Amino acid sequence: MRRQSITTKGLKNRVQPGEPAPGIVALGRRALHGLIWMLAQNLVARASSVFSQLILAALLQPADFGIIGLTYTVTSIAAALTNVGLDDVVLQRERGLRLWLGPAFWISLSLGLAAALLVVAASPVAAAVYKTPDLIGLLAILALAMPIGALGTVPAMILRARMQFGVLAVYGTFETIGQVLMTVVLAWNGFGAYSFVLPGPIVAALRAVVMWRLAAITPDLRPQRTRWKYVIGNTTVNFANRVLISLISQGDYIVLGLVGTQASVGVYYFGFRLAAQPLWTLAGNFSTVLFPALVQMKSDPARQSRAVLNAATLLSFCVMPMALLQSAVAEPLISRFFDQRWAASIPIIQLLSIGLAFDAVSWVAGTLLGARGEFRAGLRYVVWQLPVFFVLVTLGALMQEAIGVAWAVCAFYAVVQPIYAFCVFRRIGLTALQVALMHVQPAAYAAAAFGVGLALATLPVLADAPLLRAVVTGAVGVPLYAALVRWQAPAVWDALRDRVAAGLRRRVPA
Repeated sequence: MRRQSITTKGLKNRVQPGEPAPGIVALGRRALHGLIWMLAQNLVARASSVFSQLILAALLQPADFGIIGLTYTVTSIAAALTNVGLDDVVLQRERGLRLWLGPAFWISLSLGLAAALLVVAASPVAAAVYKTPDLIGLLAILALAMPIGALGTVPAMILRARMQFGVLAVYGTFETIGQVLMTVVLAWNGFGAYSFVLPGPIVAALRAVVMWRLAAITPDLRPQRTRWKYVIGNTTVNFANRVLISLISQGDYIVLGLVGTQASVGVYYFGFRLAAQPLWTLAGNFSTVLFPALVQMKSDPARQSRAVLNAATLLSFCVMPMALLQSAVAEPLISRFFDQRWAASIPIIQLLSIGLAFDAVSWVAGTLLGARGEFRAGLRYVVWQLPVFFVLVTLGALMQEAIGVAWAVCAFYAVVQPIYAFCVFRRIGLTALQVALMHVQPAAYAAAAFGVGLALATLPVLADAPLLRAVVTGAVGVPLYAALVRWQAPAVWDALRDRVAAGLRRRVPA
């Protein structure tokens, strides 16, 4: 039967009487509870992002967004040195976690200081390459935040190991709101691009203090250098992996900064933030919850494989409608709330939303490799992705600057990332058809649902009411998507409904 696709059939038929439900349920009650908290944080982050973008777009110029976009091309790559996945490597040793906290603290702090020095040293070169002198001051401020942020790595690791995701989500929500407010206040007072970076050291210091208070332990923080070699091996591979991923995540800005103008970089950066932030926040939070749960399942590969299949399927069914809704309402919302300076960002938001929708499953694939300790395999996959990305982006930038880059990035995430997901998932026995259905099923349902909503919203009677057009698109598309999922993928619908209901119904001890 058509309704019994491989993906949904797997979700439906693996639950047996007297056994714990597989997939998301098998991740454990605490992981499920944490996921609910993280989803709530995602909603707050999304609202905060929209609020800040509305105000910042009115206070700042596209060139200001362009300068900060170029600034992050330097710091994001250097930040790979501070975020080498040390916490993931140490969490692999969950049963003896206390023994590794001292080495983890000093390695993290050392890397933070090294990254800061690297950014300061690279700032004059970046300023000359991009022909933007302001980069030197902006980079100095962001460099200061790096070693400060490293101070909070160990307590955050402890909270993750305890699976206290509710605590992390609540703090993350307040941190997001606070950073948004500081950025807006600074922009209001004429700080320009500096509005984005000045809150960084303050937020990093506050986070370190709060994380240590929440961890509520006094660990042995002696360096214990004899233990470093047992962590450094995997960390080195993970570092190389993170650097290449950072090059991919910043490659579009690097190429566009070399080929285009600051204004074109600014419009692209503005559009990318609106398109990517809600999707990547949801996928990132999902992965944060999933990782320690998969680590605990590593002694039971069959259970781990079932959990991965169901987690990837459910995440895709959640992200795909969000992404296509963003694409459908971009034009009326940008026209209604932003002035003409930002009209060029509309096709960028539309293209990136569609492309990034297909990136969700790859987050689960990366999480699986980390949980299994297969860091070298992850590095091999990224090595072949990197040249493909830069070839596509360079061609796009040369042909049509920001719009061309958006087309290239859309193609990369819509085509290359599902191939990457399949390469990873076949290691645990999933088939090409199963991986394809993770992407194709929700994409088809979302395209049909929001296509109907968009068609109704383009009726002549709504031509002069952009806000109403966006409302109609969402009001028609969202329930229609839910109806299609319930009809065509009932196992997915039941899993989403039951797990959310269970998470809201039960209070799980931290």
